[in-house]
Amino acid sequence: MSKIKIFVLSILTSLAIYSEQILKEMIIVYNKINKLDMKNLIKFSYSNTSFFLLFILTIALIIFYHKFKNIKTSKPYNILSFILTFFLVFGFSYSVVSSSSLVTGNLVLFLISFIKYICYYNFLKILLNLIPIYFHKLDLSKIKIPSILTKFSNYYEKHPYKTTVFIILICWLPYIISFYPAILSPDPSNQIKQYFGMPTHYIEGVKLIDENVVITNHHPVFHTAILGGFAKIGYFLDSINIGLLMFSIFQIFLVISAITYLLVYLKKLNVPFIFRLVTIAVFALVPVFPLYAMSSVKDTFFGALLVFYLIELHKLLTKTDYKLINYIILGLLILFMMLVRNNGIYMILFSFPILIFILKDKRKALLLVLFLSVFTYEAHNKILLPSLHITSGSIRETLSIPFQQTARYVKYYADDLTKKEKKTIDKILNYDTLASRYKPNISDPVKNEFNKNTTSKDLIAYFKVWFKCFFRHPGVYFDATINTVYGYFYPNTSNWYIYYSYDERLPESGLDYHYNNLGIVRNALSSYGVAYPYIPLLGSIVNIGFVVWIYLYLLCMFIVEHKKSLITLLMPALSLVLILVAGPVNTYFRYIFPIVLSLPLILGITYAELKTKK
Repeated sequence: MSKIKIFVLSILTSLAIYSEQILKEMIIVYNKINKLDMKNLIKFSYSNTSFFLLFILTIALIIFYHKFKNIKTSKPYNILSFILTFFLVFGFSYSVVSSSSLVTGNLVLFLISFIKYICYYNFLKILLNLIPIYFHKLDLSKIKIPSILTKFSNYYEKHPYKTTVFIILICWLPYIISFYPAILSPDPSNQIKQYFGMPTHYIEGVKLIDENVVITNHHPVFHTAILGGFAKIGYFLDSINIGLLMFSIFQIFLVISAITYLLVYLKKLNVPFIFRLVTIAVFALVPVFPLYAMSSVKDTFFGALLVFYLIELHKLLTKTDYKLINYIILGLLILFMMLVRNNGIYMILFSFPILIFILKDKRKALLLVLFLSVFTYEAHNKILLPSLHITSGSIRETLSIPFQQTARYVKYYADDLTKKEKKTIDKILNYDTLASRYKPNISDPVKNEFNKNTTSKDLIAYFKVWFKCFFRHPGVYFDATINTVYGYFYPNTSNWYIYYSYDERLPESGLDYHYNNLGIVRNALSSYGVAYPYIPLLGSIVNIGFVVWIYLYLLCMFIVEHKKSLITLLMPALSLVLILVAGPVNTYFRYIFPIVLSLPLILGITYAELKTKK
């Protein structure tokens, strides 16, 4: 790379980053794409006061490009750089105006985006190829432990189980006490109501098998039975709170067991103490983990099971003496994961067959494990639940993408629809209010008006209209889809949600669930939880887009380092991300929590496989 190219690329990269702030300000002032022309862009650039920062950034980039101008690159990292650049360029546009207009709106915007693409790609290409170079030079075992931690490290290495449990419990105790008995959000509250035979909005989208049985499999009945069962015990003891506390204790035990087992497993793999110490600190001090441990959503339960599942997968890949008891445990884990989360079966079917293909000596046993687990799961859904008159979830839950596309089409191009087409849509989604119900980042307002009496004939007619509309305005469909998924791939988005609020659904139904009087402490902990993602660097731990980038990078690393069997460990996370593409909400943290919880395990195994076993 010549000096002139370095100089030009550095200036253009700084200007590309600078342009995003300018465009945001222009959108606020003009709120029109056609006003984002070169004249107004120059006007806003001169009125902005960030020139000094722009100069510093340019100098830093010149130094960076000059130092690493001759770096050797690998094709997988280069391809990933190209993909991540796409996420950055288009993610910016969707985060600001909910469409691709800031990329394709006019010639000026297209040229700016084109320059951004070139600049971001070149920067990421160097950065992603640098990481393995420094990784191979890194030796965590040579990092000296401060003398103040020497005694602790010696004690911890002798007693890893009880030390981990003690540290986590001490750090989580303020959350456990102040959020007594449990954090209930709308979903678990409605699950408990279902268990107590109270109707919820879930029955509005389905035809009940039995009008007297209002529980559905919209949320997995298995999880509902556990949560509702504990609540019922409390009800018999004259205190719902006691039952919910029992559930919280059960769930906390499960999550801490997963964390402890994770750390002990990494110790067995000879992962250095410093890595495990940082991991303990993350689990103990990052607020998302205790808050989710106290939250009754199914994703917490599922996340703990995923950690155990991934450890079993790694054992299968590395051990020859996988015993009968291990196969039984593996089969139960697979079954429970499918029962706790409805899309868990897709995660299993994406990851487990790869093992069957790779491990020829264990193929018959693994096939049997998968068959028995899936057969039991299907028997639960197709035989047991119908025999109990429990209705399956609504088909609308699988139609988020086409419903959002139709809603956006109606919002912007209603005049293009014929009366017959409008009537066809109305049979499915209540046409009159469809445009006003459309929210770019969430499909629930659209899906909630789904006609539960819809027939297969009605759906076929709807999809014919849907197909015709796609060819009229394909960009609308693209925008509708990207709006519900871009945050899972774009780290700069700030959409963030944790559970801490008091939910009144149970008290309103006559069930006396209530928080204690430690409101001041709850507010302080909640504020810490809400603010955490915005802490520089440390907040990246819970940044959804950044976490997904890490998994994508590890995929490339395993290919480059010829550790392709380890890709099996990434498939559960990558399959979950693919499932979220068809999901109902953009950047919803609870959906991604399981792979955040298991990320330290994946990183530890990566270190062990590429460093200690090299």
